[in-house]
Amino acid sequence: MRGCLERIFLLVERVVTTFLYPWCLLRARLGGPARVPILMYHQVGRPLHPSMSRADCVSPREFEAQMRALRRSGYRVLPLSSVVRLLEAPGSKDLRRCAALTFDDGLRDQVAHARPVLRVHGFPATFFLVAGHAGQDAPLACHLFEGAAAGDRRGFPAGWLPLSWEQARRLAADGMEIGSHSISHRSLGGLGDGEIGLEVRRSKAILEERLGVRVDLFAYPFGSGAYGDCDGRAQAMLRAAGYRAAVTTAVGRNARGADRLALRRIPMEEGDGPFRLRCKLAGAYDWVGPLKDLWQRCVPRRERVGEMHPAGAGGGGEAAA
Repeated sequence: MRGCLERIFLLVERVVTTFLYPWCLLRARLGGPARVPILMYHQVGRPLHPSMSRADCVSPREFEAQMRALRRSGYRVLPLSSVVRLLEAPGSKDLRRCAALTFDDGLRDQVAHARPVLRVHGFPATFFLVAGHAGQDAPLACHLFEGAAAGDRRGFPAGWLPLSWEQARRLAADGMEIGSHSISHRSLGGLGDGEIGLEVRRSKAILEERLGVRVDLFAYPFGSGAYGDCDGRAQAMLRAAGYRAAVTTAVGRNARGADRLALRRIPMEEGDGPFRLRCKLAGAYDWVGPLKDLWQRCVPRRERVGEMHPAGAGGGGEAAA
């Protein structure tokens, strides 16, 4: 039943989003409030299995097409930190037609397939790394396919393994921003205050020490406010640890004055061609956000949000690039 409802919604969503697009363009032309889309990617490569959500994995060919369409759209692609500054600045007129790119989980195929395309187009991006897994030669628990065990990489595609530290350093050297995605990739909502503090403070310290860069951006693992992944406790600890901003998986764009520790994002999918990309940039997809929140408040989640790989408590090893 759940799967049937999800398939029906996907069909309805595309129709509604298409019809909303002209209205969004008209509203912007008439001086409506500016909102900034933060595009969210996970993997750029081959999916682990055919049933994987289209929002979890975009093929290299489609990613290149999306970046080409983004360049032609007339939007300025800014580092996430610059977008945060603009959202905080009163009276700034620079919010219109700017966007940011983010990549969660820090996976090797992101470097293999996304990094070259970003460099060609001159696009900055923010890569959120799971500090306790970077440099490890084993998959994240949340990406395990059926039959695989935590810490077991036999038969696991190399592109889905965490970045080596050398790969992460190369991203930073390219001018890409590095953010924290916690130590263990567990939902912060299920943890005690002490564990949340460790996840946010220790991950920041590990990344800064290993990479020699400032880390003040955070992506909540799983990132749903409706499911409790990012609540007031987590925000307070992020603020105390020195983070400037944090992103969620809540759908939508961000207006001036948005909560910088609960920024919304737009998921990018395999089927997002040039027209659909323009729809998402313009805000025609924003209506999905409230419906997604309502769905999550009514329907139990299926993700494994509490599994912890043995490496998750440490700083990760030094793997080959």
